[in-house]
Amino acid sequence: MAKKMGKEKNYRTSDLLICSVLIYFDHNLQEIDKGDKSRCVFVIGKTSKTEKLLDDFYNNRLFIEPNKFQSIQKDIKRRIYN
Repeated sequence: MAKKMGKEKNYRTSDLLICSVLIYFDHNLQEIDKGDKSRCVFVIGKTSKTEKLLDDFYNNRLFIEPNKFQSIQKDIKRRIYN
């Protein structure tokens, strides 16, 4: 799914990994849009750090603590299925 940046205040993606990374780095998951039965779209509040984090993600410059990251992914999945 195309990502939206620009002047919008939210970032939308259907990628669980990107959603998890942004939440790991202090972004808020505002909503999970389940309107499409084949996938969900994560709506994440943007901050001044969003674009740099995404650039660092795509260029393999991020380091994470695995247990915290796994916990975030479990929480997101819980929100998807509940």
